[in-house]
Amino acid sequence: MRKLIAAIVVVSLSFVCTTFSQRRVDTLRKENAAEEVLYFPNERLLKSFTCGQSSVIADILWLKCISYTSKEFHGDFKFTLLDRMLGTITRLDPYFIDAYRWGGVFLAMLKRDNDASIKLLESGIEKNPKSWELPFEIARTYILNRHDGVMGAKWMAVAASTGEPPEFVVNWAKHLQQKHNLGDIERDMWAQIIQNTTDENMRETAQRRLIEVDLREICLALDGVVKKYVEEKGEAPKTIDDLAAAGLIQGKPSDPLGGTFFINSKGVVQNTSLLDSQVEERIVFLQGSINKYKEKHGTPPPNLDTLRNEYIVPTHPYLDRDWKYNPSTGEVK
Repeated sequence: MRKLIAAIVVVSLSFVCTTFSQRRVDTLRKENAAEEVLYFPNERLLKSFTCGQSSVIADILWLKCISYTSKEFHGDFKFTLLDRMLGTITRLDPYFIDAYRWGGVFLAMLKRDNDASIKLLESGIEKNPKSWELPFEIARTYILNRHDGVMGAKWMAVAASTGEPPEFVVNWAKHLQQKHNLGDIERDMWAQIIQNTTDENMRETAQRRLIEVDLREICLALDGVVKKYVEEKGEAPKTIDDLAAAGLIQGKPSDPLGGTFFINSKGVVQNTSLLDSQVEERIVFLQGSINKYKEKHGTPPPNLDTLRNEYIVPTHPYLDRDWKYNPSTGEVK
């Protein structure tokens, strides 16, 4: 009992000293540093004060990370400190599987940064090769966010053959290997998240994604109706109303997310809720490329064409729109 109390005291004093030192070191930094100090002390100072209790400190920082994530979810939704937080936690305790797993989920589902999520999870696999949870989350990221069934099947097979995975993981791996309907598997995955998570933010996000699965299937079904319209009329429909007027559908389909269905200039049925989600994801990716360019050259790219010479610049999901880039700030909208 005495050793336990002593350990708690040491950890508490270490954390207080670290935070105090961090505040003194960063007093002259910019305003955004105040938020960093509030949630996360300086990593180098932190390591100096862990006193052999790195895993306990990692637990404390994980709670602060969850608090920060919740704040951002209901605030600016930028999650700018999330990568740094997760990196520090997993370096302090490289065997903290939950930090890798749920950190990867936060990055992919909330911050919409699939690359960062996969990178974190892969680094966790190196330290925890017997954990089925980490390749499983990589598989979900490929399937749910990138809609890449091939890579999803690969990582799900790894999860099914690692450690002691639950039966549903093995079943999903079999379905993917047999090339069953990816939409059905995706729907099952989101339903599993809704059923098992205790995090309201995660549940809300999963519920939206579950609706998005249905919206994509409606778009595919309407594409089939558009083809039938062309066969019957000899010309392409301009709006969804044209399909209803031709008696091929009964009114416009509804979107629980508040979006609308429309036919783009290429004759493909799209949905604004789905496109808006893609816009958010691609902005995160594009902003990351801009930041990398700035780190390498010391200044943001003068335009996106210059950026394109070194990094991938994703196209805008809406055919009639393009990115609005501010070279003075390096921000894209």
